[in-house]
Amino acid sequence: MSAALAHEARQFLFSTRHALLSTHSMKYPGFPFGSVAPFVCNQQSEPVILISTIAEHTKNILENPRVSLLVFSGGDDLQANARLTLMGEALPCDKQDEDLRARYLRYLPQAAGYFDMHDFHFYRIQIEHVRYIAGFGRMGWFEGNTLSDGLAESMLASQEGGIVAHMNDDHKDSLLQYCQHVHGVRADHAEMIGLDAEGFDVKYTQGEETQGQLRFQFDQPVLNAMDARKALVALSQACKS
Repeated sequence: MSAALAHEARQFLFSTRHALLSTHSMKYPGFPFGSVAPFVCNQQSEPVILISTIAEHTKNILENPRVSLLVFSGGDDLQANARLTLMGEALPCDKQDEDLRARYLRYLPQAAGYFDMHDFHFYRIQIEHVRYIAGFGRMGWFEGNTLSDGLAESMLASQEGGIVAHMNDDHKDSLLQYCQHVHGVRADHAEMIGLDAEGFDVKYTQGEETQGQLRFQFDQPVLNAMDARKALVALSQACKS
């Protein structure tokens, strides 16, 4: 698979939160068990899921951590859209990691109540094999570490929260300009919810009823706050040109 297509796969992974999780059924050995699995990627491009110990898929993972995660975007014709199959191991990670928790809840705020329940825990998927289908004739297999290539030096796990807060507190007008310039959306309010190596996401509203979320891609991978500042300043300048 070409490096360009692998990079596109990582961009796609960071840009969506819809997935189907397949685990090895313990109740019916030999059969896969599928379930809906909202996720948020950590800064190393590993999908993170929040699951309950009483859920069927968690019981399966505790017996056999090898899983498959089918990541897809929305749309009426799913077969015409890009999709990504990730195979790897689901490994527990710290639910008390404040940076990861904050990132997860900015994207999936409806999960806030789950953190007060003792039987919900974070699992990250350590990716081993990837199948990416970008469209007709554009597809391929590659190893999981290709998705995290270059991210070992990323400092965004600890810096993202500060960047997001700064943009929302001090650069509200810039966020509105981004929406108009890149997506043609005249928003009344815009709020950055997350930033990663490949881009950032903004939640916006128009009037009292219309709301949505927009994705903005960086031209080059961003690994720290200084990189992010340069990329965001460049985007602001592009908005004014």
